[in-house]
Amino acid sequence: MNLNHLKVFIVVAEQGSVLAASKALGVPNSTVARQLAQFEEQLGMQLVLRSTRYLRLTDEGKRIYAKTAALVEQLDEVENQITSEQGSLAGKITLAVPSEFGAQWLDTAIAEFAIEHPRVSIECITSMAPLDPVRRDIDVSIAYHRGNFEDSSLIMRKLLRLESVVVAAPHLIEKHGTPCSIKALERLPCISTLLALKENPWHFMGAKQRLFHVNVGSRYKVDSSRMLITGALKGIGYAIIPRVFCEEHIGEGRLVELELDYPPAPLEVVAIYPNRSINHRSRLLVKKIAQTLAAKFALENSAVKDRSSAR
Repeated sequence: MNLNHLKVFIVVAEQGSVLAASKALGVPNSTVARQLAQFEEQLGMQLVLRSTRYLRLTDEGKRIYAKTAALVEQLDEVENQITSEQGSLAGKITLAVPSEFGAQWLDTAIAEFAIEHPRVSIECITSMAPLDPVRRDIDVSIAYHRGNFEDSSLIMRKLLRLESVVVAAPHLIEKHGTPCSIKALERLPCISTLLALKENPWHFMGAKQRLFHVNVGSRYKVDSSRMLITGALKGIGYAIIPRVFCEEHIGEGRLVELELDYPPAPLEVVAIYPNRSINHRSRLLVKKIAQTLAAKFALENSAVKDRSSAR
């Protein structure tokens, strides 16, 4: 059995078409089609049913895929570990990061990783909208998260936890009052998200640390942390923001922190990947990102404390 042809078949099965497989492998359509045909000829059986509009596996194809996909992935992992130990990590990583956050906090870490591992190719997608790692064939997705994680088909690793606060501009409070309960927020203008955080960032920590969400009214929805903070400063609505991003505005009186009956849930930065073993090169990149975030936000939190004590 030709291992390279088997790998091509597995990618075709996972991608659902020769075109998608060729893009994932970075080779021409004709190469994928030829190697797939050669693999079928070698085995003496048809593995894929083709038409102009779709592709699906035969029963034999499903059986071959079920028995070999995990084994091939394990072989790739062993190969990556060996080459890494020898100082030569290789392969492709498809990574998704939040656009603003990625550019501000992760750009250096990702660039340094590329320099440290010249045989690794990196495709980095920047998007505030959450991307499905399975459908988009993404190895790792770095994303914002607040609340419960409900998708059992994905694995989530927490990289950073940011305390959050509910804030409002003083002139907005003068107009609408100071809410003292979570329930009161439902009647007030609030700023929410469009696609990020599942369109609802308003999660709180209840009794016994149980998470719950509140449906707030919002005519202003943004997926940009900068626009969120500016909207709060302008008095468009009450907002839930990580403390480290708005502490200076609170200290200078441009925003007021609200004391409610339940605290807001922290904003988490997480790494999400398909429910399978993450490849070694992606694991090392996630490790570097986690170390970078821990170091940068330790400095940022220290600076916030210094500014607070100075006042």
